[in-house]
Amino acid sequence: MNTQNTKRTYLFETAPVYKAVLTLVVPTVISQILTIIYNFADTWFVGRTNNEAAVAAVSVAMPLFIVMTGLSNLFGIGGSSVISRSLGAKKQEDAKSAFAFALWGSVAAAVLYSVIIFFFGKNLVYIIGGDKSSEKYIVEYLFWTIVVGGVPTMLSALFGHLVRSVGKAKVSGFVMSMGAILNITLDPLFMFVILPKGHEVAGAAIATMLSNTASAIVFVIYIIKSKEDVFTLNPKDFSLRGNVPGEILATGAPACLSTCLAMVSNIAANKLMSDYGSAAVAGLGIAKKSNTLAFNINMGLTQGVLPLIGYNFAAKNYDRMKKVVAFTFGITITFSVMCTLVYRTFPEPIMKFFIDEPKTVAAGTKLLPTLAIAVVFCAMTYLMNTIFQATGRKFYSLLTSMMRKGIFDIPLMFLLKRYFKETGIVVATPIAEVLSIFVSLFLLLRFLKSLKKDA
Repeated sequence: MNTQNTKRTYLFETAPVYKAVLTLVVPTVISQILTIIYNFADTWFVGRTNNEAAVAAVSVAMPLFIVMTGLSNLFGIGGSSVISRSLGAKKQEDAKSAFAFALWGSVAAAVLYSVIIFFFGKNLVYIIGGDKSSEKYIVEYLFWTIVVGGVPTMLSALFGHLVRSVGKAKVSGFVMSMGAILNITLDPLFMFVILPKGHEVAGAAIATMLSNTASAIVFVIYIIKSKEDVFTLNPKDFSLRGNVPGEILATGAPACLSTCLAMVSNIAANKLMSDYGSAAVAGLGIAKKSNTLAFNINMGLTQGVLPLIGYNFAAKNYDRMKKVVAFTFGITITFSVMCTLVYRTFPEPIMKFFIDEPKTVAAGTKLLPTLAIAVVFCAMTYLMNTIFQATGRKFYSLLTSMMRKGIFDIPLMFLLKRYFKETGIVVATPIAEVLSIFVSLFLLLRFLKSLKKDA
């Protein structure tokens, strides 16, 4: 057993639970925070123009960019789950095969999606909530972030998952953080120095594309130099034989669907909110973006422990797996309660941090406290869904994903808008989260019962 395998075995099997969780979670959370900051930076710098159409464009275009995240989750979370379970079951070749399939499958998906956006992006503008005032900004943003930057953006996110799956969370966190810091640095350079006035949205998009490209390159260099025997960049290792490809796609599909349904949910919200003008759409976009601090950190907490849960599940070390879940649960709930209190206490200062336009600030200040209620409930659902992903409970993960985004929230948005207007659109989010918890808890109890029988 080489040094890399010895370190991985210690981390996954014998290190104190708190140490193992924090080792995987802290770098992941830090990278999520920096990623959020660079997302904030785009909105903040565009907001300096006080052009509500440009601010609305960034918010409206974001769902299509998020599809890239969904595709990376398909191969990244699916691949991470299969790799960690294969390592726990001491099936090294399956882990390597999973890495190769996830890598080259994601490249093919990124190329296909980039081609679709190139030919049909302009036609999608009005479907996703854009209007005449924001059309040119949306098209520019999609061109640079997806058409030009699709493959490196996909690879950057994918490698973050796959490198973390073998216990290298520090490396994954460092590279992702580096990309975020680079994006923040490049934003003002391209928006206000290199490109002429009126092209601030394109400048933000180019900065995002370049930072993701840099992250992908650094990941490739690390993988080439690493002695980790699971890593491979050789196309010859790609194979459709065996159960690895199907297991990756089946496990990753709910994560991809969850992201895509979130996109559909955002599009529906933007479309419904557009009846109240660009300021309302911009206000909703900024309120949701500020709320992502809590959502993404909780996502980092849960994704960080996914390999640890999957490894110990496959090794049938159920006691250690449950301790990991309990420790992570305590962290996520404590953090979520604190975030909810901050969002509900200081909505106006948070909105003014991004933009000084009075109508947008007023709209966002009204909406943010309601959105904040969803944070605690979402944290619980995230963790339960991660358990299902890590252990290969595909149907449970699929059902949990569809409950949160799609089955509950979109119909509720249409229904509640009739009675509560703008507020009704956002009230749907916390209600959907609460309803989802009941379904997720029922599924979790069934899963835990099955562990008792197996033990």
